[in-house]
Amino acid sequence: MRYSYTVPKRKYNRISYRIMGIIFTVICALQFAVIFKGISKHIMLTGIFAFLLGSYGIYLIMSSLRRQAFDITYTFSDEGIRVAHHYGETHYSYDEVDFITMIIPDDSMMFYMLNLKAGKHIYAIPFTMKQELCETIYELVNSHIPKKD
Repeated sequence: MRYSYTVPKRKYNRISYRIMGIIFTVICALQFAVIFKGISKHIMLTGIFAFLLGSYGIYLIMSSLRRQAFDITYTFSDEGIRVAHHYGETHYSYDEVDFITMIIPDDSMMFYMLNLKAGKHIYAIPFTMKQELCETIYELVNSHIPKKD
C-alpha cells in the first residue's frame, strides 16, 4: 500500500516572518549605532534591548528558511517513508523511525495529528478533517516499526 499526503504551507507566512525579522534586525543595528555614537544615556539597557531584538530577528529569518516552513509531501509505503520538501527528498526506512504517536483531540476539534521521529528530525503532520487517513497511516507505520525492548 502507498499513501501520499501533502501539508501545504502559506507563502505569505514565510514572507511576513522575513519582513519582521529584517525590521527587528534593523532596529537592533540602529540601537547599536546609538550606543556607539554615545547618544544613549543607558548604554547597558540599550545594549541588552538591541541584543534581544537582533537575536529575535535572526530567529525569525532562520525559522522562515527551515524545512517545515515549505510544503511537504509525505509518502508512506511498505518500503519506508519518503519526505519531499523544498530542499530535496529524504528517505527513511522503518528501522530509522524511533516513534510515531497519534494525537486525538476532542470530538469538537476538526483535526488529527501524527508526531513522527525519524533519524534526527521530528515531523508534526496535521490532518484536517481526515481522520480515516490519519488512522490508516498510523497503523501502517506502527506495524512496520521494529519493536524495541
